[in-house]
Amino acid sequence: MKDVRGISSMGRRRTSSAGGTVFLVVFGLLAAAVSAVYRFVVENAAAISAFVLVCGGIILSAYLLSRRKSQAVPALDHGESSRAARQPVRSSGPTRQQAPPARWIPLGERARVGNAEIASGLFYLGGHLPGPGRAIVQYAINPALPVAAAGADIEGNSMPYWPSYSDMSPAARRAFLDWMRDGRRNPAYGIGHVFVFFYGLEHRLFVERGDDAALLVREVERLLTIYGTNNSFRGYATTFVTTACVWYGARLPLPPLSPERAGGPEMDIATRLHLGERLAAAPSLSAEDALRWALASPDTYLRTPALRCFEEFVQLWNIRFVKHFPAGLAVNAKSNISLRYRAASAAFEVEVVGPHQQWPDVSSISKPLDKLQGLVAECTDELDTFSRFVGRKPALRNSMVAAAMLPDDLQRTPGLVAVGDFRRRLVSVMGEQGRGSTTAQILFEMAGIEVPPDGKISAAVADDLGRALDSIDVAIEPDRRYGSSVPRADEQVFVFKAQAGGPVDAARTAFTAMRAQVEVAVLAAGADGDASFEELQRTIARIRAASDLSGVEQARLIAFAVTTFNSPPKRARVMRKLAEMGEAERRAIAGAAFAVVGDNPTPDVAEVKFLERLHKSLGLPKEAVYEGLHQAAAARSDEPIAISEEKRVAGVPIPKESALARALPPAASRIRFDAARLARTRQETDAVSALLSGIFEEEAPPPPPAMADQPATLKGLDGPHTELLELLELRGAMSRSEFDRHAREMRLLPDGAIERINDWSFDRFDEALIEEGDEVAVAPHLRDRIAEIRESAA
Repeated sequence: MKDVRGISSMGRRRTSSAGGTVFLVVFGLLAAAVSAVYRFVVENAAAISAFVLVCGGIILSAYLLSRRKSQAVPALDHGESSRAARQPVRSSGPTRQQAPPARWIPLGERARVGNAEIASGLFYLGGHLPGPGRAIVQYAINPALPVAAAGADIEGNSMPYWPSYSDMSPAARRAFLDWMRDGRRNPAYGIGHVFVFFYGLEHRLFVERGDDAALLVREVERLLTIYGTNNSFRGYATTFVTTACVWYGARLPLPPLSPERAGGPEMDIATRLHLGERLAAAPSLSAEDALRWALASPDTYLRTPALRCFEEFVQLWNIRFVKHFPAGLAVNAKSNISLRYRAASAAFEVEVVGPHQQWPDVSSISKPLDKLQGLVAECTDELDTFSRFVGRKPALRNSMVAAAMLPDDLQRTPGLVAVGDFRRRLVSVMGEQGRGSTTAQILFEMAGIEVPPDGKISAAVADDLGRALDSIDVAIEPDRRYGSSVPRADEQVFVFKAQAGGPVDAARTAFTAMRAQVEVAVLAAGADGDASFEELQRTIARIRAASDLSGVEQARLIAFAVTTFNSPPKRARVMRKLAEMGEAERRAIAGAAFAVVGDNPTPDVAEVKFLERLHKSLGLPKEAVYEGLHQAAAARSDEPIAISEEKRVAGVPIPKESALARALPPAASRIRFDAARLARTRQETDAVSALLSGIFEEEAPPPPPAMADQPATLKGLDGPHTELLELLELRGAMSRSEFDRHAREMRLLPDGAIERINDWSFDRFDEALIEEGDEVAVAPHLRDRIAEIRESAA
């Protein structure tokens, strides 16, 4: 085997050497020939020049003579096709000129070509058709040409790119005749067979102008349903149908606005005629017509936001167009529409006549189109955020979250279903008073957002909901954008009406400090394991009394307090944040804790320990805890501070004063008062009180407005029942165990309280106000009625 490879290698080297030798010989001969020609030209330059001049004169004379002869030949209708240079029209040779001229076979007439009998008609049968100076044989079905008996070329592989019946192979003619015989409906046949038939229809309609135009158009439309997947045929056939309609005065159907435009270097005829007719009637275009112009222009390319969100793009276009062109788009076209039909066979080209020749042609001007294309870009840019969201989450396209990403003008359009539905659902939560609470999951479902099974809501999704609420002038708490944490699905959220969603500066010192006070107050209230409604009311009163907070800030902080009392923050997180506060803020935070705990006549041991840990975290002395508790107790009354709850038990009764004791004069009593010492003690007490008052003056919150935190009784309900109803209304819903606990705190029997409130409701509304089950809740549709009663009582 090695020897064979060696011999083969030697053979290749010898062949290569021989080839190199031949190349050198040929190159040398060429060099010698070029050198000889050069010397001959130099030596005989004069003779060569004379020969070239004589030959040039002969050629020029022959060319001029041929031009004169060609001008004497009459042209077809309106001139030859410009496409003749691309496809020469087949002329008949000496033999073909002797064949009889082709005639039109109408629908229903049977014709036999070879052994094929064609019953469907609509073709030219014969040797040739008269053309512009020559006979046309492309689409004349010449029965004299040979046809194969078998082996039909169904796919037309043997046919040239520009098909012609006269140039077909016998096998291709066999396939063409079979296709014609079977009704021209088999999609397995190549498109070349279809074009040969189509060429004849063109000639019949535009050259002979027969009386069967409608029939020809329907036939082409039928072919389009079968062979329209071929781009070339679809283009020619569509142009045929469109031009035929214009030719015979039929109005073209206007295509609907669509981001998908037909390919081609020119504007489609239907849009061109529509705009021309409009401009003939008025010198300006409306928003819709201007958009048609922009979309139909070959130079307009829509980017992804306009393609993906075309419906929103059209709505935004109408809004922006009116803003840019209040009186419509003025258009001054300098030329009128001119249409010409160029046959797919390249055998002819004709002018299409009609009233459109008096209409302005927008395809000939570009200045107004530049403005429209700029407006297209502007609308596309505004939809970019919405488009990106829909691209990532197509299932949420019609949700409120997606709608919130639309431009403001689109959000206010009446036809936006998502916004209207979301508004109506929120009204059921907020009522006419414009505030209410529910769970985060319910609110997210209202906005069309799916909550994960584990109940954890991502920060991005929470921000999406916040922006959605902003767009309809509703605020939410907790709101991560303003310092709160993201709620879990089962946690309470509070919503209320606020312009643009109630934006605030979350970094402003007064707002940040009060938020921290609320968090600490919640921790202080829950230190004993039970945050009461009274403690919440005291916190709300403190927020309302803060004069350095705006109305929006107060409303947001009150909502934050309501939700935070239901879902207290983690103590470690709150304590870490306290170290970052200034001294004034830290003292205010301590004051907020005292406002909650200090008002309790019997502070719990756990509450006192919490205050001690709080002061340690704030860097305040531990002694301030007890001073604060004493101050709070002194503010309530002059009675001694209760260290533990009094429990009375039966014991030995105190004996009545004896007659002897009553008879003794006062001097007999052993108790004596030192008036001077008492006066000195009082003076020292006043001094200490004044000193402490000066030290803690900045901690003391301003007194709340009278009755600001006291619920007004509803007519027919006493104070405790009204307070319990207000708590339930504020919370929205609570578990049965929690409701029972609050009822007992107000010294009410839970079942009796529900029955009493529902009896009161039946007297006024003929239905129960409190719905009970796993949760106790106020009927949402009655909240507005309660608000009306409260307002009338005020």
